[in-house]
Amino acid sequence: MQSIQETRSIVNPKSKLLETYTCEGCGRSVERKEMVIPMGPRKGEIIIANLGCKCEDLRLVEQALRQGKENKARKIQKLFEGYSMMNNSLQKATFKNYKAPTLELQNAKSRLMEYTRDFNPNESKNLLLVGPYGTGKSHLSVSITKELMGKGFKCLFLSVPKLLTKIKQTYNGSSKFSEADILELVETVDLFVLDDLGTEYTNKKNDDDSWAHTKIFEVLDSRSGKPTIFTTNLESSQLNRKLNERNLSRVMDGTEVIKMDGPDYRRKGF
Repeated sequence: MQSIQETRSIVNPKSKLLETYTCEGCGRSVERKEMVIPMGPRKGEIIIANLGCKCEDLRLVEQALRQGKENKARKIQKLFEGYSMMNNSLQKATFKNYKAPTLELQNAKSRLMEYTRDFNPNESKNLLLVGPYGTGKSHLSVSITKELMGKGFKCLFLSVPKLLTKIKQTYNGSSKFSEADILELVETVDLFVLDDLGTEYTNKKNDDDSWAHTKIFEVLDSRSGKPTIFTTNLESSQLNRKLNERNLSRVMDGTEVIKMDGPDYRRKGF
């Protein structure tokens, strides 16, 4: 049985105050003490302890939060992997197998390859690929995501209709993820490709108010300052009518327009 004196030495081990200071990391008042370990295999050993500092606690909390967020992102990303949100025709799309039939499309391909080579998630601008059906806007956008994912970047390719469908599916309660999960994934990827902008169905209450417009705005707002690639086959006036002025303004903020006019290469053998 331990004596009262031994119990007291465990609760209040022998110590000597060396200094008191304010920690620059956590802002707490810290006592730096020389202490004698009262029990165990290291009993009697003198150690230096900083009492009151919370830096290590804060680091562990931040690490746990970061790990939880990464695990959650990986879980959602997995649901979108395997090109589950991509048409079959795009699954094998690469820069190499895109054959540009015109000089303008060759230049567009070269510019997108340059964009991919110099990509920086903190500095690269947005791109808007504009042109009629079948000129390779989606093909080249997928090619960019494949190249960047091969370099370790997180990328996500979604068409606007499928994105809205995925969000709606979360409302029935049977989805494995929530609307917030989807929007968080969209927000956190290094590059987001939003394909077929303007093809979404809108059930307008008035000219500037619809569920689709609201969701698109949330997506655009979450990507503010982060590289996003948009594709559309609509002209500016048509896109303005489909998106509304507020959303189009967000799309065009800091965005480079790349025109992709040319023949429909999907019909080249027709």
